Amino acid sequence: MAAGKPGYRAFREYEPSTPAAIIFICIFGVLLIAHLYQSIRARIYYMWPLILATALEFAGYILRKYTIDHRTEKPPSVAGQVLIIMAPACFAANLYMLVGRIMLFIGSTYSIVRPGWITPIFVGFDVLAIGLQGLGAGMLFGNEDDLGKLKRARAILILGLMVQLVAFAIFLFFAIWFDRKATKALRQRMARVRLLMWAFYVTGALILLRSVYRAVEFLTVDISNLPPKGYLFTVEWAFYVLDALPIALATMTYNIIFPGKYLPKNKSTTASSENLPMATANTQDHAVHHA
Repeated sequence: MAAGKPGYRAFREYEPSTPAAIIFICIFGVLLIAHLYQSIRARIYYMWPLILATALEFAGYILRKYTIDHRTEKPPSVAGQVLIIMAPACFAANLYMLVGRIMLFIGSTYSIVRPGWITPIFVGFDVLAIGLQGLGAGMLFGNEDDLGKLKRARAILILGLMVQLVAFAIFLFFAIWFDRKATKALRQRMARVRLLMWAFYVTGALILLRSVYRAVEFLTVDISNLPPKGYLFTVEWAFYVLDALPIALATMTYNIIFPGKYLPKNKSTTASSENLPMATANTQDHAVHHA
């Protein structure tokens, strides 16, 4: 890769840890291989956004390690930052798809919004968030000497994070509503996907933690003077503890609770078509009432 302009130097804020970068290269590399193996073996294709997110994290940490050794090269430095910032939004897109499939499988009448609308609406917001975060991160880490561009970059990046946070919060409300209604009416059916719902809540919380951290990091950075200053922006421990680790744990959750074990390959297959038992006679009346 070509070297950046004279004077560019990555990691001016702190001395980065080479072992930490190598550890997370290994972690995301193993998780990526595991996800590919599980999905190919089960012949399911709806996990591709999570696989993409894991691949972006893997590539991001490879570039981070490269940048530690080649700090005057701007392109790999900026690319690594952008990939790591964008990856969790791809992960969130997979969560929307998974819960949408759960709703279709269990019974769409218990959802506030039609499950068929979930993927286009919320993934659409996620694509917008990915674009804004990628653009903002590229501008922020690629223009360290222009205050005007830094301010615009921060605004764009924060907007992207806010879009992701608000969309995910609304979706979380829809998911909890569906979970409560469906569990009350179809307890035995929901038991089949209970672990998947708990996986969604855990991974959703981890993604929210990471997104809040990033939003606070960029909201509190002082760009009135160069170079930018701010506690979370100038320490590495927060990056690994509040970004790298939560996303790694969230990714690993779906290796342990693999969706292919709980959901059919075809999203048109429903629990009722598989003749799963209803909880009680009242459950049937409840379902008819909602229909």
